[in-house]
Amino acid sequence: MVTPKTYLLVLLVVLPNFAFSADREATVCGWFKERMVFTMWSSMAPNPDASRVAGNDLIQRTEFTTADDKVLKGYKYQAQDENGLATEPEGYILVALGNAMIADLMITALEQFSQRGYDIYIYDYRGYGDSQGKRRINAIIEDYKELVTHLNTKYEKQLLYGISLGGAVMANVIGSGVQFDRAVIDSSPSRLSPHGCPERIDPAENIPADAKNLLVITGEIDSVLGNDMTSEFRERAEQKGAIVFHGPNYAHPFMDSSHEIHNERLNRVINFLDGGEGN
Repeated sequence: MVTPKTYLLVLLVVLPNFAFSADREATVCGWFKERMVFTMWSSMAPNPDASRVAGNDLIQRTEFTTADDKVLKGYKYQAQDENGLATEPEGYILVALGNAMIADLMITALEQFSQRGYDIYIYDYRGYGDSQGKRRINAIIEDYKELVTHLNTKYEKQLLYGISLGGAVMANVIGSGVQFDRAVIDSSPSRLSPHGCPERIDPAENIPADAKNLLVITGEIDSVLGNDMTSEFRERAEQKGAIVFHGPNYAHPFMDSSHEIHNERLNRVINFLDGGEGN
């Protein structure tokens, strides 16, 4: 028999936790549209396949439990020395992926970041791959704020890299005031509000007043996010002191036309994160 006291405990303990979870995963860009778009985007991502990282002893599975008890699955690429052996890291680089990317496919592409002596972390967004939860932009942003705060307790040097949608996520993380040393935003849309999202999550509204520790990359031949979709963010960031590079031969990240251009782009990213000028 459920007593009044037991019922009160349910109200005081269970319902607040439920409300918190529901609030994080609430749609903010239109009830139907946000669900439809994320369903479409996630369907473009490949299925997770651990065999993609098999045989690389420097790549380890990792996971993170969010404040609303969703488990995000991902990978850590350990820092390595000149002999390809695990070494004490100089810091971490947290990567926020594009909307059709998946962690086990992308972690191997960032070997040169590991070779610079950094631990690299990539997670599948909630609702992607093996990560739990519903695909919601507000929840993803909150997850990455938590990830940065968590990793900051483990490393002295704190570096961020956002790709496409991940650039918009990282812009919001930076705009929230989290501690970081340097960040690269590669091909983020300037605004999400034209698609029904609140202006508060527009990347262009989340550039810090002093953006000198930020590198913004865009591509002149980006067929996914054209100049009209990325230029405002780039220009606003430059006005606030960011380094910007509008690559004449750059397409969308990881879609460049040659290995040479792709490698030049990744070198530009890691050189800036590692303390270089980035231009």
